[in-house]
Amino acid sequence: MLSKDGIDPSRKTIVQARPRFFLIAASPLLVAFLATIVAIPIAGSRNVAFYVNDKPVTEEHVSAMIVDLPFDETSDHYNTRLDLGNPSDPKMQYLAAGLKTEAIQRLIVMHAQSDEALRLRIVVSPSAIDAAVEAYVKDHASPDDTTETERLKSPDMRSYIQLWATSKAYEESLTKEATVSSTEVREYFATWGWNYTDAAGHKLTFEQGNARLTKDALANKKFQLILENRAQLLKKETSLVSGDTRYKRFMRWWDTMFGIQVPDSLEPLQVGAGS
Repeated sequence: MLSKDGIDPSRKTIVQARPRFFLIAASPLLVAFLATIVAIPIAGSRNVAFYVNDKPVTEEHVSAMIVDLPFDETSDHYNTRLDLGNPSDPKMQYLAAGLKTEAIQRLIVMHAQSDEALRLRIVVSPSAIDAAVEAYVKDHASPDDTTETERLKSPDMRSYIQLWATSKAYEESLTKEATVSSTEVREYFATWGWNYTDAAGHKLTFEQGNARLTKDALANKKFQLILENRAQLLKKETSLVSGDTRYKRFMRWWDTMFGIQVPDSLEPLQVGAGS
């Protein structure tokens, strides 16, 4: 029997049920889609230590810098061998914390230097980066350690090595015009002259050591220029650093929801120019 509007009531019930059925069927898909949209950025930031001007710096970059700084003559932790000490020793823990802080700060500076290099059109060629990667692998992995070799040649580590290469090119450009006057050489001799001796151990006069003094005074001046520039870039860039990530925020919320103590590793990274 037809209703007033001329439609079979049973047919009308089926038609009305379809939108409800499709809504119910689509709900899990919608939830899954929204969950994916939220999960991807969270998962993507899991290995991010911090951001510099919205650019991610990975935990692997920080770990690599901690390994490399003790072999960098410009580092405050040059020749510091934490691997030879006792990890439970408070002195070693203090040194480890200082080394990590310097590693973070150097990465911040390197990102700033990379931006400056781009602005100044200082470019490290792909072939030069390839050579830097090969040299890095040779210094850090034995020839038969294929697993470590593959890790060091990964895209993330290649970008880390590229940062080093760009930083070096930038700092060479920064100091290439540096010179020293005779007055500066004499001032250098007044401070460091005691360290200049001949083969018999006799202290050299200014005239006797002039060539070495001039070379070393210039090297010292370049070193000071580099340190001053790094300090300026760090101070400038620190305000653009974010020590928090989506992953850390989510995990802190998750742990709090379930009454789990939030570990220090999930707290926002604190970075200061003077720390």
